[in-house]
Amino acid sequence: MSSPCEPRSRLHEQISEPPSSPPPPPAATTGSRKPKKPPPITPKRFTRFFTPRTSTHGSSKTHTLSSSGRQLQDITRAAINRSNATQRIPRKTVNFADVMVENRVETPQMNSRKRKTPYLSPESSPAQSSPSKRAKYTTPPPFTILEDPPVLEEPPVYPTPIRRLKSLGSTSRKLQRSFGGLLGVGRGFVRDHCTTWQDQTADFYSSSDDYHELPHGAPPFCTAACNTNSLVAVGDEDGWVHLLDAHDDAPSSFAKAHIAWRAHSNAIMDVQFSSDDMYIATASGDQTAQIIDARTQQCVSVLARHKSSVKQVRFQPDDDKIVATSSRDGAVQIWDLRCKGGQIHVHSAWGEDAPYASSIRTLSAAHADSCLTATHNSFSTTKNISNGKSEAYSRRNDISVTALSFLPTGRQHLLLTASDASTCIKLWDVRGRYSLRGPAVPISTTTHPESHNRHRHFAINSLTLSGDAARLYALSKDNTVYAYSTNHLVLGVAPELSVSHSGKQRFCQVGQEGLGPIYGFRHRNFHAGSFYVKASLRKAYGDQAELLAVGSTDGCPVLFPTDETLLRRDSSRAEEASDLPELPRSSRTSRPSLSRASSRTSTGSRYPSMLADTIPIYEQGTPLIRGHDAEVTSVSWARNGTLISVGDDFRVRRWREGKKARELRLVGEGGGRRWQCGWAVVSDGYNDED
Repeated sequence: MSSPCEPRSRLHEQISEPPSSPPPPPAATTGSRKPKKPPPITPKRFTRFFTPRTSTHGSSKTHTLSSSGRQLQDITRAAINRSNATQRIPRKTVNFADVMVENRVETPQMNSRKRKTPYLSPESSPAQSSPSKRAKYTTPPPFTILEDPPVLEEPPVYPTPIRRLKSLGSTSRKLQRSFGGLLGVGRGFVRDHCTTWQDQTADFYSSSDDYHELPHGAPPFCTAACNTNSLVAVGDEDGWVHLLDAHDDAPSSFAKAHIAWRAHSNAIMDVQFSSDDMYIATASGDQTAQIIDARTQQCVSVLARHKSSVKQVRFQPDDDKIVATSSRDGAVQIWDLRCKGGQIHVHSAWGEDAPYASSIRTLSAAHADSCLTATHNSFSTTKNISNGKSEAYSRRNDISVTALSFLPTGRQHLLLTASDASTCIKLWDVRGRYSLRGPAVPISTTTHPESHNRHRHFAINSLTLSGDAARLYALSKDNTVYAYSTNHLVLGVAPELSVSHSGKQRFCQVGQEGLGPIYGFRHRNFHAGSFYVKASLRKAYGDQAELLAVGSTDGCPVLFPTDETLLRRDSSRAEEASDLPELPRSSRTSRPSLSRASSRTSTGSRYPSMLADTIPIYEQGTPLIRGHDAEVTSVSWARNGTLISVGDDFRVRRWREGKKARELRLVGEGGGRRWQCGWAVVSDGYNDED
């Protein structure tokens, strides 16, 4: 290759010679012009790029377009990229059909004035890149896919509790009821009577015409009311039976007995009327019981098989031909008044000509194992001694069976018994067969109260069922009335408790377990110091509430309301430590302050601090004072709702309901208006309410 300083002639010669191969391109020098590049596609070169070749050489105006030009013209003329043909074309849009004038393409000029808004329609359209640039693909950032929507935890919002009035009298409770009552605020009880428990017991009184004094000077031991009329029977220590009329229309008639006769030669311990009031059953200390025709006062049947005094006698519900008796000899006898055959036990006081009845079932030593077992669930009848032999419990067969009670209609074949050895209650089926060689084993036995297990056992004087038979009230000699649930008398499968269970069974399912009491009643004026103190229940009827009445050695009967709605309400009030009421506490873990109040030393209390109660104990009782001067033993409710009480002062009292009770509380001792009268005692401030 020649140097650049060679002459042009020589260079020309070299070029003019026919080369064998194409010569290489000349090398660029420093002084040469810039190298040529491909023409860019820019608006300045649009004319050169799109103008046909013929137009550049000055061809005629009538020259037709080429096929490419026609296609380009058709494309721009169709205005496919424009959505509206009549819409004004933006200045940045190039319309090739309009600018091709005289076969020449002209580039539209841009307006120097800038628009306020960019040419992007719609606003969300992304900016398009130039077609001459290579498209760039970008990877979006990773993101998490949630399968479920996120759960936002919000703090709970509790409404402001509604404050309850500290003291709700009758007026305030009526006002509260007018605005919806406790039920209106969502915290009420099942029912609301607009009353407190004192409203059910505060109106009892006894005037100077409402007492009867026995003429023979013998203290009365028992009393019972008729089921169909207002007559009541009273049995005294000399064996006499007195029939009194407790009707309210003739106040002076109560002072004189309707009729009286001597039924036994010894004291009458218990008396009861049949369901139709045609017969009277009496239990006596002469070791016999008898059935008396109420119309003629003649003995119909003599029940003589016990070896000691008879404590109680009961007719079976809906079947007055079946009678149960309990005795101090520890046995329970079931009698059928229709059976005259069998082995007849002749009693010396009645002779051979007496109408003796036959016993069809004997529960021997019914509570013989009560005092020898530490817990209720040990039902074996023998115990092991050091020489490997067994010793029978029958050596203590004289445990007195002090109380009897049949379950109501439908389950009248079930019998409840209690003794003077413990507070346990036993359940029996009178249709079953029991062994005569050893102590009879019941269907079930309830547990002792835990306070008795820690101290010692106490006797039960009487058993009383509520009106619906859901509760069983047992009067114990520890000055407490215990409430049992009849559904918990036996645990597990018990066909005997089924109402639909029919047919006699050969042997009973025995040895089961029952629960203990669920709560109790106690009052500082209620003391059961002797066996003669009994209890009685008035069934709810009309506007009369259910009430439990008990005797007392303090000389006054005591009334306890049994409405459990009122019990829960007042227990919550007693537990209030602030303005807001507390939730009811468990009966097994703690007891309300009422039981703590009852454990404090009170007037005449025999066991003020020995018993540590583990169940709720309520002191919602109302004593009826000034009616008796000595121990009140037995009580009963007449059909018209009046209470009959008997005492060791030889008096029989009738307690009626009325507004006179408030007058006797407020009148004072002046003027002698309280002479031989009695009234109910209420809390301070109760009489001030309107």
